[in-house]
Amino acid sequence: MGSSQTPLTKSEFDAYYSQLQESALKATKHAAGLPADLGFHRSVDSDLARTLEICSNRVVAITNSLLGLASTIESSKSSKGKGKARMQDEDDFLDRFGTLIVEPMDQLFECADIALDRFSGRIKEPAILINPPKPKKVSSSGRQLPVIQHLPHLPKPQLKFKRKVDNTNGVPWFLALRHKFNAQVPLGYNFRSVSDGKDSDGVLSLHPYRYEVNNLAYPAHMFQTQPPIPYKALEETPFTWVSTRTQLAELVDKLRRVREIAVDLEYHSYRTYRGFVCLMQISTREEDWIVDPFELRDELEDLNEIFTNPNIVKVLHGADSDVVWLQQDFNLYLVNMFDTFHASKVLDFPRHGLGTLLEMYCDFSPDKRYQLADWRIRPLPDEMLKYARADTHFLLNVYDNLRNALLDRAVSHSASPTSRAGSPTAPDTFVREVLSRSAETSLRVYTPEPYDAEGGTGLNGWDTLARRWNKPTLGMDGVPSLQREVFRAVHVWRDRVAREEDESTGYVLSNRFVLKLVEQPPADMAALTHAFSSMPPVVRRRAKELLDVIRDAVKKGLSAAVEEPVDPPLATSSEATIRSDKMDIDTSSAPTLPTSRLNSLWSCNKALPTVATSSLFGTTIAPPRAQSLYSTSQSSLFGSRPPPAVPKDNVLSRFRDVVSKIHSTLVVAPTVPAVPVLAISAEVIAISTSDNPTDGAITEIPFVPAPLRQAVKTEVVDDAIVVVGQRRTKRKRTKKAEIDVDGSADIPSTPATIAKSEPEEIAPFDFASAPNILDDSPSEHSEQEGRRRGTRLRSRKGLVAASERGSFPATPKDRREVRSGNMTHTFRP
Repeated sequence: MGSSQTPLTKSEFDAYYSQLQESALKATKHAAGLPADLGFHRSVDSDLARTLEICSNRVVAITNSLLGLASTIESSKSSKGKGKARMQDEDDFLDRFGTLIVEPMDQLFECADIALDRFSGRIKEPAILINPPKPKKVSSSGRQLPVIQHLPHLPKPQLKFKRKVDNTNGVPWFLALRHKFNAQVPLGYNFRSVSDGKDSDGVLSLHPYRYEVNNLAYPAHMFQTQPPIPYKALEETPFTWVSTRTQLAELVDKLRRVREIAVDLEYHSYRTYRGFVCLMQISTREEDWIVDPFELRDELEDLNEIFTNPNIVKVLHGADSDVVWLQQDFNLYLVNMFDTFHASKVLDFPRHGLGTLLEMYCDFSPDKRYQLADWRIRPLPDEMLKYARADTHFLLNVYDNLRNALLDRAVSHSASPTSRAGSPTAPDTFVREVLSRSAETSLRVYTPEPYDAEGGTGLNGWDTLARRWNKPTLGMDGVPSLQREVFRAVHVWRDRVAREEDESTGYVLSNRFVLKLVEQPPADMAALTHAFSSMPPVVRRRAKELLDVIRDAVKKGLSAAVEEPVDPPLATSSEATIRSDKMDIDTSSAPTLPTSRLNSLWSCNKALPTVATSSLFGTTIAPPRAQSLYSTSQSSLFGSRPPPAVPKDNVLSRFRDVVSKIHSTLVVAPTVPAVPVLAISAEVIAISTSDNPTDGAITEIPFVPAPLRQAVKTEVVDDAIVVVGQRRTKRKRTKKAEIDVDGSADIPSTPATIAKSEPEEIAPFDFASAPNILDDSPSEHSEQEGRRRGTRLRSRKGLVAASERGSFPATPKDRREVRSGNMTHTFRP
């Protein structure tokens, strides 16, 4: 099989294809003609083996080249990864042929069929692509560009603000409007509404446009069904970056001539305590603007002329936070707002995000990677500008579709059978429902969140954090402890430092590190440094301050958890004795423990609970004096102390008598164990001859050393059975009469013989004189065992004595002889 080194032309392909088929058929024919025992011929002929090896290597190389070409096809799935689809030797053709050869060939044939169908016209591309694949922005190395979420060395923009940031805890926020545009009532008018059902002296009265919002006459075009106005392409829409007063004035002038605008904000809250707005996006149906609030922070109040105009619809999505940010940073308020989030809720959409609405109505998928981007960057990259513009560029078209859907819903609801029975639904019912919810959102007022250092309440309180992290012992309801004091102190320190540095609490010290410091409070600077894998910058600069706060909290926690109790004076060392039933040991010279150490070990800081009345002892019980929870009136180590003299004829006296008796039985101090007195005489156990087999069982006999044993004289009577352990031996009879196995004798049965055949009394066994294995030394026991084993081996028949084995048969020969191998390395038949 040869291969062309030059590219083939169209005219040469037919000839090359014919030659390729002939070569393939020839190779297949020769391969089929190879003998089945090729391995045998290969083993006997070295030249044939070398030729086959060269051919095999060439086939493997060609196969790997074809697999490499197959991996370049996009539809190939089997050759992902470098080196995964390669043949190593001829064994791979047998083991991995289906995986490495068959599957890529099937995919190649499938791609060829698809290409032929497209060429012949059987498969046509759709006229309109729905969500066409968009190329991702990649760097020069081929990787997708990362999103910058935080620049650690970026200068803080709030340092250049004319109005300095004031993070003082507890300072209220006051309205600072220079002029009230589109006013129906003057600025400062305290409006009270009967519909509220309560006085409006609270927070709602601080909203300067509350009367205008509640008495708003919406334009008529908001309740009419109109075809949605198509949006322009993002690349074809004019765009302006507003950063000067002149550009802001031009923006306000253009917005006066429109009926709807779309507004959105991008803010930052990681390198600041309260957060600030970084971008303001405003779009009409013809143009897009992005306002830079860093340069126009104090001039953006001029936009109130547009934002409070009731004839201009302000379209926002999820404006709960945007309304607050506009008030906090720019003193801007919204009148006649339409929130598309509330519209999706009224229409019962399954999802209510802005991305879902853009995909549904505008066929646009925003890049969600930039939701947490650092919007303080100047200048902004093109990708971030495009993302910011898209939030408002398509929003007016979404508003048109949602308004029509709300009006259609009202019509269909009126035509439903359930609605005919009652009053019909007005065409603008659902639109006004959305406007009512949007008005409630626009009436929100910015109020700084105070920090409760004592109680830990609020969104940022330490008690709230403890409950959120499922740490109930660290909260207000937990038991006062050392960890609780450290947790409270560190949390308060973090909030104070964050306000001073104008940083977020998460940037100063994250919640994870706060709980870690609480679980293991550091004792020195080395331990504090070791607690962080990467120490935050603020903690690195103020580490000594944090360490001092933790140390003070530890001292406070220890002083609150441990209190020195007032215990009665202990007895002197000369009076301390240890008494036992068997002996008296004088401990007058023994040192006594100091009182402070006893208190730290056995005392408790809590006083005993007292009650005012008792059903058993009456109501004249005086509270007991403070004492230790484990104190008693009598001690085995220090003796007893006489109770104080009290009258015996009242309830208090009887109560103290009962308490004294109870305490006299309590022993707290450790006692010295009494030395047991060993018995001198051995115990003799007789075996009962009753019918009950358990009556003759031998009880457990304690071991007595040999020097302490006493010999017990035992008289041996003829024809008696002496029991040693569980073995019974029968002595020979003096009479000549022989007894059968069943107990019958050969002599006549006379009264005299019957009397003699009755069992004799069992003589007591002398356990003191019996040998004991504990008395023998290991060497003596080994010698006795060796002599016993030698005697057993030297016996003529290899049988043990009858006295040793009792009534058991002799051990078989193959089990009593010593097993050994063929030591002489000879084999005998």
